[in-house]
Amino acid sequence: GKIALKAFLKEGYTVDNSSRDHFWIADEPKDLGGSDRGPKPIELLLSSLASCKLITMQMYASRKGWDIGEVDIELEILDVKETTIIEKKLTFRNELDEKQRQRLIEISGRCPVAKMLKQSVEFKIVQCGL
Repeated sequence: GKIALKAFLKEGYTVDNSSRDHFWIADEPKDLGGSDRGPKPIELLLSSLASCKLITMQMYASRKGWDIGEVDIELEILDVKETTIIEKKLTFRNELDEKQRQRLIEISGRCPVAKMLKQSVEFKIVQCGL
């Protein structure tokens, strides 16, 4: 279906967001003049990207019959010059062979959010823990 979002600026920098039947807040920290009632917009972007990567890996693993168990992902924005660099650290909790891990890392880079951002963001994989 159609992907749509509505956002409304409230008092200060607080923004009410909604999509389908879901509601959440974005805000700025107090030291930047906000009320700190929710994540910063850039944190929400990283959350969208991380969630998309994890869900995409799980969908792929399910199709392959792999039990990947819990997977942790950490994303950090390193540099914002001509190209934004996002560092990705994956930790697989289940025993997976090297081929499976490499395939899942590759698949995570093909998620819809990453594809959408690819034009303006460069992704860098630093470390993938077990």
